[in-house]
Amino acid sequence: MKFQVSAIALGCIALLSGCGGGGGGTDGAKEQTIDFQMPFLGQATIGVPPNSAHTTLKATASSGGTVTYSSATPDTCSVSGDQLTLLKLGECSVIATQPGADGFAPVSKRQTFVVPKNPQMISSFINPGWQPLDSTPVQLTATFTSGLPPRFSSTTPSICSVSGNTMTKLANGMCIVTAEQEGNDYFMPALLTDETTLGKAMAKAMSKSIPIGTEKPAMVNFLSGYKDTDHTVEGLIGHAGNQWWCDSCDRAVSSDGKSFTFTSTFDKAPQASEYYKASLQLFATGIVDNDVANTDSVYRATVKDDPFLTPDPASPKGARLDIQTALHFNLAENAEWFGSANNQVKVEMFLAPFKKTDGTVCRLALQSTVQPTAAAATDYRLGFKDNFTFSQACGMSAPDVAVLVQTQPVVELRFSAVQPNGQVANASSKYVSQFKLTGPVYFQ
Repeated sequence: MKFQVSAIALGCIALLSGCGGGGGGTDGAKEQTIDFQMPFLGQATIGVPPNSAHTTLKATASSGGTVTYSSATPDTCSVSGDQLTLLKLGECSVIATQPGADGFAPVSKRQTFVVPKNPQMISSFINPGWQPLDSTPVQLTATFTSGLPPRFSSTTPSICSVSGNTMTKLANGMCIVTAEQEGNDYFMPALLTDETTLGKAMAKAMSKSIPIGTEKPAMVNFLSGYKDTDHTVEGLIGHAGNQWWCDSCDRAVSSDGKSFTFTSTFDKAPQASEYYKASLQLFATGIVDNDVANTDSVYRATVKDDPFLTPDPASPKGARLDIQTALHFNLAENAEWFGSANNQVKVEMFLAPFKKTDGTVCRLALQSTVQPTAAAATDYRLGFKDNFTFSQACGMSAPDVAVLVQTQPVVELRFSAVQPNGQVANASSKYVSQFKLTGPVYFQ
């Protein structure tokens, strides 16, 4: 005897199929059908205790009769009334039944789907930055969206080793450390070997390059030079402009585009409170005129919030840092200002605006003070941890500068006189505060 399996029967045997059943015509009863919506639309993931994944089952019978539900896989998923709860990984099969009445034959329909684990991603992996070659251990910190602990490892064992969350420095060079998560009964693993599954961006975030000893961090330019008095090669320049209070506020760019000079001149000695009259703002790559705000007295005073709260991935704005630990620039002052008692320059660094948990918008702002060592052009280095303090910490308690500059791009730098020259006049009896930036302004 030969048996044949119909195409309909094969469809009901296949995994992940919705199989309709039903009586029809028995003892003259009328046929009916069930429209049974796929639970979770087939995209459910297992809940993480103490929470469980559940949904309301939805099915209607063509007869209009009441539909009841049951689980054909009670170890994987349970049914109570019209509520479906996922219990563990595996195949969940749910049956919707209308027992028949008022002349209709009974009917049932099954929906089957696989309950997978939850995906996880790395949410934070802070690069500790350049490290001296010594015996001081380096603590590593990373978090995954699952909340599970990271597993750190070194892919450069001759340069550094890792035990638990502690890195040991062994030699000069670039130490490469990865943070992975092996997953558990509820979460899929997040491993670098699964880059095609994770995506390149996530895989990149799971690996950090840490320079040790003589190894230098990569240089990230904030600006490489100047196009004209209102534009750097990469972005924009803001300034106080020629206002009524300033006899001569001049800006100049060298013919080779390497230097920018800002000069503030007064007929009489300015007050200490007039520091803002000798200042300029420099904006980072990608920032355009529509991104900045103007005030009555300052041209391109600061950045607006909107372009950074709704960023365009195709047009990133700002300098993004990782292992860089300091701001570098070359500065010169005019001889009269340098010769005065108050010749310091204030340097401010502004990060992109962001929304706090209470919904308000804030921008982290840092400041440092440079004491010039010469009137002539001199290279200066301001370390994030050693030289900068927060002028706006957005409510954070004891924030770590080196950590936060990795989370938000740097969008603006401001150079200004702590106090304009009001002590030493030049040969024309004018009080001049002039500072000159030469070469790139960069992070390293």
